[in-house]
Amino acid sequence: MNAQTPPKKFTLEEIAERKKKLLDEIHAQKRAMTATTREIFAPIAPATNKADAIMRSFNTGMAIFDGVMIGIKIMRKMRTYFRKLR
Repeated sequence: MNAQTPPKKFTLEEIAERKKKLLDEIHAQKRAMTATTREIFAPIAPATNKADAIMRSFNTGMAIFDGVMIGIKIMRKMRTYFRKLR
């Protein structure tokens, strides 16, 4: 049969050291996530010229249009799916 090795015994110092390392990693990840979130949701800088303003409004309009089209496609797929279940 398989000979089982006895489980490794940890000291309180090792546990405390491991906990400190993990907390440091968690705090570093939290700082990175906070920085990324701030970067994503930062307010957009005002347009410097008319071309930038027009392109920004065009991009916003296309994003809205794309979202509406995806929503319509999803609704159609769901309708056909629920009709097949009857």
